[in-house]
Amino acid sequence: MSKSADSQRCQLCQVVIESSPGRADIVQFSNGPQGSRSKLWSRVCQYVTDPDRQRICINQDSEGRGTEQAGDAFPDAPPIDLGNT
Repeated sequence: MSKSADSQRCQLCQVVIESSPGRADIVQFSNGPQGSRSKLWSRVCQYVTDPDRQRICINQDSEGRGTEQAGDAFPDAPPIDLGNT
């Protein structure tokens, strides 16, 4: 019988991270599909610059989140032609 998942809720952003033995952690965002710790880092955690808040953030460990994957960051906005010449 497998061990059940453990979950943590971040006090800063309120995201929930579920951990199960032998599986990658699953991040439950407030909107949209679930993701990975690297996606959470790319979209939220890297912008936490205050040292006191960094101590509270549950996704500051680079070993735990791994490297950024394609699709983790928000895509760049397309250029807009304002018609100025």
